[in-house]
Amino acid sequence: MRTPGRPRDTRRDEAIISATLHTLADYGFAGLSMEAVAARAGVGKATVYRRWPTKDALVVEALGTLADLSGGAQTGSLRDDLVAWLNTVRKHSIQTLAGRIMPRLLAEKEEHPNLFEAYRRRVMAPARDRVAALLRGGIVSGELSPDIDIEMIIDMLIGSVAYWQYTGHSRDVTGSRITGVVDTVLRGILQRSGSDTAGMPAAG
Repeated sequence: MRTPGRPRDTRRDEAIISATLHTLADYGFAGLSMEAVAARAGVGKATVYRRWPTKDALVVEALGTLADLSGGAQTGSLRDDLVAWLNTVRKHSIQTLAGRIMPRLLAEKEEHPNLFEAYRRRVMAPARDRVAALLRGGIVSGELSPDIDIEMIIDMLIGSVAYWQYTGHSRDVTGSRITGVVDTVLRGILQRSGSDTAGMPAAG
């Protein structure tokens, strides 16, 4: 009867995954090697290869551990929920490891589309799903016009943050500017009635 081998050390797994993500953020996929990951994790190269036979497999699994952008609990106010969510996106883009990795994957998307897709599924898709649910709720409640293009609205909201991030202005973006983006978008999609724009500043 074959005796069981030594249990896999999960601490090594965590160290390797962390080293992979930090190396990816620093150098991109093209600049990442199994040797560099092993050195950064403080393990032997063979230890990495026993767990992940290829660089692609390692990076895809590492990307699957990133935190998503689904956001927190709903407040009952569509405007406040959208502002809170977009602020989360803004902070995520400049303060987290996932935010640092995003431009690296975009730059290499044509050569390695599977990696960007793994990132999209793990980080971006939950964020879009959350705001889509908020917008659908606004339609059901009668706050929003029923004929709005939800995907386009999401692109408009995220696009503003992406522009600031990738043109080097993300650190200058304040909470009031985020609120202004949400208010500007909402003015175009709210149902037209006297109470629809309550609490929103007039367009200047």
